[in-house]
Amino acid sequence: MDDRKVEQEALDWFTRLQDIEATEADWRAFTDWVAASPRHGAAYDALERLWVDLDAVEGAVEPSPVTPMANPANDDARPRRRRGWLYPAAGAVAAVALAVALWPRMADQGDLYRTTDQPLTVRLADGSNVQLNRHSEMRVRLARASRHIVLADGEAAFDVAHDAARPFVVEAAGREVRVLGTAFDIVSHDDAFSVEVERGVVAVTARSATAPVRLTAGGRVRQVGDAAAQVDAVDPGAIAAWRSGVLVYRAATMAEVGQDLSRYFGKPVIVSASARELRFTGALRIADEKTMLAQLRDFAPVTIQAGPAEVRLTSPGEG
Repeated sequence: MDDRKVEQEALDWFTRLQDIEATEADWRAFTDWVAASPRHGAAYDALERLWVDLDAVEGAVEPSPVTPMANPANDDARPRRRRGWLYPAAGAVAAVALAVALWPRMADQGDLYRTTDQPLTVRLADGSNVQLNRHSEMRVRLARASRHIVLADGEAAFDVAHDAARPFVVEAAGREVRVLGTAFDIVSHDDAFSVEVERGVVAVTARSATAPVRLTAGGRVRQVGDAAAQVDAVDPGAIAAWRSGVLVYRAATMAEVGQDLSRYFGKPVIVSASARELRFTGALRIADEKTMLAQLRDFAPVTIQAGPAEVRLTSPGEG
């Protein structure tokens, strides 16, 4: 297969997966296509990098859309050949990005959502759903050329409505998550940051990173402070299990458990140096502090000291 044909197929896939009507079957077929040849993945990644790199155009509010909008709901549902307006060289695409840059920013800062002891489900005007976890805060700004979220603190699970003409971007503590797919979970609290992809594709730019990391379903990226970001795999079925009232851990460090509990309790959970790397596998039912600590005491190899201002987790026998 010549390079031109591979590039054309990559372009067709990119356009198809940005469509609001893309299905799970489409994603499975795309995965099979990528696995069929290393050239396929390389061609798709090159196209995707061009899409992400448009964000670097000076003065741009958001990257230019590089796929046509989906057909209106009342349009003819029969399959049709897509228009080829993506075919011009990169310079022409960049010109589109510059045109978008002329669109004014919204003067207001958007809508603020904040939770305390209960989660909150928010349905955005574009059809996206956000489940904001306890003790979390986010600000939402929807414009005609972009959808912009700032997760100031906490955790949120996103199920994003496809809109190829309006990129969906989440900022969190100097990191950026750009949606190329649909469902994912973000944690940003203190120095800890993580993204887990439940369905679809996202591009994550970690703090101080020079290029984004592309994650597909089951992919996770984690970063603490300015340390190098770590990429690994998780069970997509267990992502954002908190929505069902449980916290699920598989060989998680006690430091990670402590970070989660500090968000749920609204006060510091301090893990001693000797206990930070202890591993915990299990599930904690989300409840009040006393109940959750009792569960942890029963199943985790730690000693717990709970006070009004903080909780301390130490190794058994530690003085």
